[in-house]
Formats: sequence, structure tokens, C-alpha cells
Amino acid sequence: MNGESVAISVEGIRKSFGRKEVLRDVSFSVKKGSIHGLLGHNGAGKTTLFRIILCLLNPNEGNVGIFGRDVKEEPTVKSKIGYVSEHPAFYSSLTVKENLVRFGNLKGVEDCERAVEELISRLELSEYANMKFAKLSMGTKQRVAIARAMMNSPELLLLDEFLANIDPVWRHRLKDMLKSLVKEGVTILLSTHILADVEELCEDVTVIRMGKILYSGNLNDLYRKTGLKSTLVRVNTSDNSKARQILAREDIAIDENGALLIPVENTEEIPRLVNILTDHKLSVYEVKEFKPSLEEVYARSHGD
Repeated sequence: MNGESVAISVEGIRKSFGRKEVLRDVSFSVKKGSIHGLLGHNGAGKTTLFRIILCLLNPNEGNVGIFGRDVKEEPTVKSKIGYVSEHPAFYSSLTVKENLVRFGNLKGVEDCERAVEELISRLELSEYANMKFAKLSMGTKQRVAIARAMMNSPELLLLDEFLANIDPVWRHRLKDMLKSLVKEGVTILLSTHILADVEELCEDVTVIRMGKILYSGNLNDLYRKTGLKSTLVRVNTSDNSKARQILAREDIAIDENGALLIPVENTEEIPRLVNILTDHKLSVYEVKEFKPSLEEVYARSHGD
């Protein structure tokens, strides 16, 4: 990846709090105009890393570059960044609109009132615009946080577990919004512990566990490298032993109840598998999809 195509470069970051090392030689890069997933459980070091990228924390070692500029030497590059934390902080006694206007003025946003109105409309916050922030639900607070992050028309968005408290309808709509932002040229670094979100949104992923990078690169390459597929299908038939012979695949496993566990590249393969079995006069009683867990990704990435 050449320097001109890189939005974020993280090189050799180490961070300790007292004797506890929370980031251990962390290095990865994020392509411009992409959604890059930072995948790890709570406590893996994701938020600490975000705070270092934002210059809110100093690393013990290492450097961070944003669009080819060192954030410590050129702090003005932070004006290109929007940030949404898992637990957004606002003035609880101010309304949604008052909070956004105050933030926009602090950021020096031109025509701040108009920008606020546009974001309130885009995120369908009109009914909450004059409501005090303290009275909002967690999901609505997170939508206000997204509006705030977009106030300065950022070229880079850092989203730290921002989907965690969003209801299913708005999760879907916000994912669509992220895809639209990328088409407009925005780069997004999205931290999450939910593998399905990464699969839906991200081409590239960085897997972090206990402050150490286990993998960074293309998500499909991760599946190929670890032997994980994006979908595992549990199949029960009238004769599972015969079904396994018919399919004649070495990667089929048997679970504790005797069902077949079949890895597939995508769900379009499933009807074909069922047709093969029924063509051989077998009755198919169960077909159930499973996704690999984050624990499986950890286990198979470890030591690679």
C-alpha cells in the first residue's frame, strides 16, 4: 500500500498504564475511502488506540500518521477527523440543537445553524431537537453523537462501538449511511466486537486481542488463512453417514449430535447442497446457518 492511498498508519504503538501494558507493538494501516474494521472484545485496547490516534493519549512508543502527516507534529490534521465514542458526552441540561450548535461554533463550522438543521434532518432527529440531552434514549444519544462527528464534514470517521446501543432498524439505516459516506470519499475506522458487522461493512479488518494485533488485512484472506469460512451450515438428513459420502468433502465435520457441519463460501451454496442430497433420495430435516464467533477468529489467528 503506497503512502498516497493510506488514511491512517499506525506504527509500533506501545502504551502502558503503570505496569499494565495495554497496547503491544501495534502496527496496521487503513486505506483511503474504505471502512476498516477493528475487531476485538471489550478491553482489547481498541478505545485506547483511538485515543492515541486522536492525540488524547500519548503512546510510550510509536507513531500515528493521518493522511501522511504525523499527528504529534501537525496536530491541525485532527480537524479532518470525526469521532463517535461508545458513551458520548454532551451537556445534559442543553437540548440536542443547543449541543450541536455549541460544538459547531467551537469547531468553527461555517453557517453552523444550517449545518445543524441539515444533520438533524438527515438523522431524523427533528422531534428531539428541542429535548434536553439527558432525557434521550441511548440509541438516540448515539445518533446525536454521529451528527456531532459529522459537523465538520470529516474526511476520516473513528467509530468506537457506535452501533452497540442502536435499535435494529437504525442499525440497518446507519450502516447504509456509512456505505454512502465511503462513496463520497470518507474513510471509516470502525471498532466492534461483533463479527457480523465487520462482514457486512468491511473489506479489511484488524484483529486485536489483549493489546496485540493477531491479524491485519483483507477479511476474505483471513478466512482463507485460518480455514474459517463466513458461514457454517448444520445439516440433518435421514442418513447423515450416506450424506457425507455423497458430498465427498474433506472439510465436513460431525457435531456431538451426529449432524453434518459444512463450511460454505456464501449462502447461495446451501440450496445446491440440499438439491444434491434430495436427488440421492435423502430427506433433509434441518438446515441451519452459523457464523464463526470472535473466539474462533482469535483461536485460529493466534500465532499467525
